[in-house]
Amino acid sequence: MDEIKRPYAPVPIIDEKEAALLDALTERYNKLIKPSKIAQISTKAGELIPKNIKSLGAEIAANISAQELYQQAMELITTGFKVVEEQAAKFSISEKTILQKVNTVVSDYEIIELSEVCFARSYSLAKLVNAYKSQDTVAALVEGGATGAFGFWGLPFNMVLSTFLYFRAVQSIAMFYGYDVKNDGSELVIASEVFTNALCPAQNDVNNEVSSILVKIMLMSKAEVVKQTAKKTWSDMAARGGVTLLLAQMRALANKSAQKALEKAGAKGLENSLFREAFEQIGRKLTLKTAGKVVPYFSALFGALIDAAQMQRVLNYADVFYHKRYLLEKENRIKAIVASDAIIIDAEIVGEEEQ
Repeated sequence: MDEIKRPYAPVPIIDEKEAALLDALTERYNKLIKPSKIAQISTKAGELIPKNIKSLGAEIAANISAQELYQQAMELITTGFKVVEEQAAKFSISEKTILQKVNTVVSDYEIIELSEVCFARSYSLAKLVNAYKSQDTVAALVEGGATGAFGFWGLPFNMVLSTFLYFRAVQSIAMFYGYDVKNDGSELVIASEVFTNALCPAQNDVNNEVSSILVKIMLMSKAEVVKQTAKKTWSDMAARGGVTLLLAQMRALANKSAQKALEKAGAKGLENSLFREAFEQIGRKLTLKTAGKVVPYFSALFGALIDAAQMQRVLNYADVFYHKRYLLEKENRIKAIVASDAIIIDAEIVGEEEQ
């Protein structure tokens, strides 16, 4: 068997192309927080429906209020989450598959765990993420059409499944950039915050410290951290202030939240617990997207279009956040691995530090 070639630190760790991406990512974020087009899609969908069918849909809708729809969705999360997980698993991507894809864009060495993804160039990872986003958008079309075909009565399951698919999509993008949301509870907490912000980034009315830190990070442009030699620990980062302090605060808050969630739900129930909390915050707003689904015969098409549009928004927000975070933390992550003696850092970088 051939010996696995271990990664080595690139020279420079952040190249010019990656540094230039920080400003571009901030611009992308500013565009994302503009008023959503999802409501426009729902409105246009409604305009296409004949009046007589609209009346029939309104008659069905009169039998169940938005609050009742929300309550049914919450009950489904409580009692039928296993079924939702099983359905979502059909569209989810595994850590093994992600590592296989990452190894197609690196040369001369093999990445064997998510923590080592930081050795890759961010723009190479972004290409993989773009390909993945297309896959998830198709999944949302399929799911939205399938559950929408049941008309108004399929809405509770549609709301929960589609939202959980968005939740899983954020986790997948996090893994593409080397953040282990499966085994690191604090990373799962951060992913849940990214997910919540993705659905309502402009309002940011969740009243959560982690959420406010996410927004601050997204609004920052080029950071001094890219130009300086990074430290090894979160405490060193915090001492330096600026964006590194924000990142340290975010991780500390996420650790605390993950610990509380683990105490309540245990390791196996952590994802369920976080998803339920996120759904409680945004679930009532999600009922707005059901406008095109209450009408029989048309609901499958509109359900597919609306869910796909929502999925694109979530994917784009998560991509911008994790790509930017990847760049801001890249040096820290590489130096931490090098310090553990797991990998020998390139001699040229060592020489630069000793001068």
